[in-house]
Amino acid sequence: MNWKRIALGILILSLAAGVWGFLMLLNNGQQMLGLGSFVVWGLWMTLYVFFASTAAGMFFIASLDLLFKVKTFAGTGKIFMLASLTSLGAGLVHILINEGRPERVMNVFLHPNFDSVLAWSVWIYTLIALATAAILFVLFMPQKRLPFPKEPVVKWLMILGFPVAVIASGAVGFTLSTQSSHSFWSVGLFPVLFPIFGMSAGFALSRIIVALYGDKKSPGYPRLARTMVISTMILLLAITYIIGSVLFVGIYDATPPTIEAANYIMFGQYWYGFWIVQMGLGIVVAMAALITILVKPGLSKKPAWGLSVGVLVLLGAAVARLNFIIPAQVVAGADFLSSPIIDSRYIDSYIPTLPEWALSAGVTAAAILVFYMVARMMKLIPVRIGNEETGNE
Repeated sequence: MNWKRIALGILILSLAAGVWGFLMLLNNGQQMLGLGSFVVWGLWMTLYVFFASTAAGMFFIASLDLLFKVKTFAGTGKIFMLASLTSLGAGLVHILINEGRPERVMNVFLHPNFDSVLAWSVWIYTLIALATAAILFVLFMPQKRLPFPKEPVVKWLMILGFPVAVIASGAVGFTLSTQSSHSFWSVGLFPVLFPIFGMSAGFALSRIIVALYGDKKSPGYPRLARTMVISTMILLLAITYIIGSVLFVGIYDATPPTIEAANYIMFGQYWYGFWIVQMGLGIVVAMAALITILVKPGLSKKPAWGLSVGVLVLLGAAVARLNFIIPAQVVAGADFLSSPIIDSRYIDSYIPTLPEWALSAGVTAAAILVFYMVARMMKLIPVRIGNEETGNE
């Protein structure tokens, strides 16, 4: 079975679906979305959060090579930084198509209101995008074409970009925590939860990249694979603890909206998303696979194992964003009502429409193809573990 052809076929179909979804958006506007009367942040907002936090996680992992010079990650900095920028691009596309008038985003730069956390988030993500693009520009440019040595410039760009990436990883958590109308979000753990989600997604994506494109003959490959397995396990355990803490606080907070939101996540309309996908596949099954790889190191050289674990963790991380963003809006909206609304236009739930899924699939496929083509063009594949990234080539 030719897996490359199957993967290419899936990507082409996803792109076609994305084109159809985009045409539907152009023809019907926001009416094609399945947003409810109170749920104004849906699938696209959730995927924006997912891709943006994954980008921050990939930036951290790339810094292990480019900034901190950790030998285990030597040779991975360029391709991980490229994955960071690609993921951030996919996230920004999702947030732009989510806006009814995306051109008005310029107002955040021309007339910023820094009393708003959302304004800070836009500026932070813009800065991290510029920093990542600048780092990649220097890395990809041949030394003879640059009027300065690469390594110190990359180092200083990484030093400047690293704190911005730290803030960016928790930006969504800060945004949600300051929404006083949604008491379930007003938990101090949210700014901590989202960076850990981003790190776990970053390690999952990096594991996929190394499994598919890493040079298995490199002497540093087994050590890198083992480090990634252990790091992902630790992050999954941390996520499990924090999720449990958030739900525990929500249930015992004694505030009706927080109790309802916690119950909605676990037993509401999307209970299967929490128990089966997020906790079952994304944590339990992924953890079992990671333990198996740890016990049998030879499995780390089989792409199917690394790919499967990475996809499971990424899937769980993506669904986790849905589970934390959607229910709080449903419950908060109902809580504000002094009496039930009797109107055919009233929608008290949210189910993403087919065009929403299609356009998201297309954006994701486009991001994957752009990443692969640039990585091939810049000769980043195969990933040679142990090579220095900022040499004088």
